Amino acid sequence: MMILGSMCITMALSKGVEFLLKPASFFFILAGVLVLISLEVFRQSVYALLSSDHTVPLHHEFSWSVACAGVAGAVLIFGGVCFIILSLPTSPWEKCLHKDGPES
Repeated sequence: MMILGSMCITMALSKGVEFLLKPASFFFILAGVLVLISLEVFRQSVYALLSSDHTVPLHHEFSWSVACAGVAGAVLIFGGVCFIILSLPTSPWEKCLHKDGPES
């Protein structure tokens, strides 16, 4: 998903094909959601393993790499939302900062 999103962004920036920003944002958001889902599945499987009767009771802590994976998922989702904002037909900043010049 991230590779497809990166290819869409590369085409949008190099060739000026603006309509590829929406698929790129979709790919980045989907990749972020899948990272967060896989992280939750990993966390639940560790808890299930530790609560089963076949293991020795252990004290456990998740490593910093789990936190890095969570942040990576959040960054992917944030990047996808930013690309959605960039792909809007009119810029939200132009609507908010509407310049009223003197009409001739």
